[in-house]
Amino acid sequence: MLTGAIVMVDRIDSRLPYFALVIGMFAISTSAILIRFSTSDPLVIGSYRQTFATLLFVPFLIKDKASELRSIPHPKIAEMAFAGILLGGHFGFFISSVKATSITASVLLGTCHVVYVAVIGWLILGERLNRKAITGTILALFGIAVLFWGDLVEDPGNFRGNILAFISGILAGFYYLGGRRLRTEISLPMYALVVYFFSALTMWSVVIVQGLEYQSLPVAEIQLFILMALIPTLLGHTMQNWALGYLPAYVVSISLLSEPVGSGILGWLIFAELPSQGVFIGGIIVLLGVYVVTSAEKATS
Repeated sequence: MLTGAIVMVDRIDSRLPYFALVIGMFAISTSAILIRFSTSDPLVIGSYRQTFATLLFVPFLIKDKASELRSIPHPKIAEMAFAGILLGGHFGFFISSVKATSITASVLLGTCHVVYVAVIGWLILGERLNRKAITGTILALFGIAVLFWGDLVEDPGNFRGNILAFISGILAGFYYLGGRRLRTEISLPMYALVVYFFSALTMWSVVIVQGLEYQSLPVAEIQLFILMALIPTLLGHTMQNWALGYLPAYVVSISLLSEPVGSGILGWLIFAELPSQGVFIGGIIVLLGVYVVTSAEKATS
């Protein structure tokens, strides 16, 4: 009887990381939806979102990690600051794209960083790709071309938004590539706090220089910004990173494919927004390519 109970507990425990991953990806999928509800300027949205996200991480650090910040060498702080600037740029372009194109296209192009990292790593760092990763990269890039061309023919008004989303994805690729080594040396809460702080600082600098309205905002807008920090950022990414400690990295990476799908479904349910045929066909090709690239990590691990 006792043995059976132990087996049952183990079985439940083994499923918890997958459950956390599902919750995390659903939470992340709400990001574009919350952005679409906001009427503020994209840079103001990003500035408030990252500010609240930074503040939410502070309680996790006061007790155990305060000494870690003081012990981090200045060059490492500078590297994290640069990563924060890249992340701020990513959010600025991504949030702008959500306002200027379909949710599905925006999330697809903005979250293909697995492919962008592969291309950037090969072009700039000389990293070698195996045959599977090369095949997946070519497939994903072809899918992006189909998405752009199809959307340009069917809905030319989305072209600017698609470009913004594509740039946001490139910046995310540089951000992940630059932070890859830092994440092995610095704890996740500390890394998130410093990077989020500098991403917020970057966007606030642009907001102030451009003279954008950020003070006299309705309470509903502030509530949306807090939700963006709580749901997709804190809950979503925390669940994702917790699951990463118990599941193979490639499983978590492949789960990222659910974000554009989840966002697209929510966009359809809430805003009655359906992607164009080009986005639909190109998106399937992109997701297939990203899957091949991500599964190549399993083959090399």
